[in-house]
Amino acid sequence: MPNADDLDDGLDYGYGSDPEAEEVAVGDTVPEQETDLQNVESDRKSHEDDKKRKANESPGQGDKPLSKRQKKLQNSKLKDKKEEQVKYQLEKKKTIPKSPPEEIVEYLATLIREKNPNLSGLELDELYLKKSDFLSTENFQDNRNLVNLPSFMSQFSKSPRTIVLSLTNLRIADLYRSLGGSKACVKLFAKNKLKDDLATVEEILGNNSKKNERLKYFIATPTRLEKLLESTDLFFQGKEKLDILLDASYMDPKANTLLNCENTTVLCKLLKTFLNKKSSVKILLY
Repeated sequence: MPNADDLDDGLDYGYGSDPEAEEVAVGDTVPEQETDLQNVESDRKSHEDDKKRKANESPGQGDKPLSKRQKKLQNSKLKDKKEEQVKYQLEKKKTIPKSPPEEIVEYLATLIREKNPNLSGLELDELYLKKSDFLSTENFQDNRNLVNLPSFMSQFSKSPRTIVLSLTNLRIADLYRSLGGSKACVKLFAKNKLKDDLATVEEILGNNSKKNERLKYFIATPTRLEKLLESTDLFFQGKEKLDILLDASYMDPKANTLLNCENTTVLCKLLKTFLNKKSSVKILLY
């Protein structure tokens, strides 16, 4: 009986046992690995080149950089947008004195937040005004200029005394003349010495002489009135009504108004001080 080991069945039972075959197999895999690494490195460099190219392109332009005409058009649109914003703000400054109290309060609250970004919500609440603090003057149809100011005051201000707050010393002089001059007004501003203004206030409000009853208007800048209140409480005495007129229609050459200027915070603090310390105070905008 033949031995099973002597049978030639045509099958190769020596796979993996030939050292030369193993060396060839291993050697064949090396070029493939090197090629893969080269491909990865090439892909990485290509990706970085694409990122650099896109970074130098304007957004939305795809593979094409902006032409000179496109850049000019883009700058023109940006300029138009800024001009529209400036025009809107200017128109708002003109219309706010004629607005109802709720719009005035909202406008002032926005200004207070813009000018005091570091204040907490509680601190901001101490500066905010209420709708009930204001008298509505929106039905006054005439232009709010110096000529029509006496008519406006006779229609809306019924208190025995009125504090008029304005933006500049020059404007105070104009208001002084419009409201009757020395017969009815007192100017309180930086052209006077502070001690002289203080003496004037004490003479008028500290003396019940009938001679002083004719003096209805105390015209001042917010900063001068703030300094006076540091030295006297006479403005808060008595139970009679007190009006505070804000000369909000006037704009200086830089389009600043009393409401929208560097002293907006000082103004709001003053108004809150009067509302807290004096009874029957109302605020009017002209």
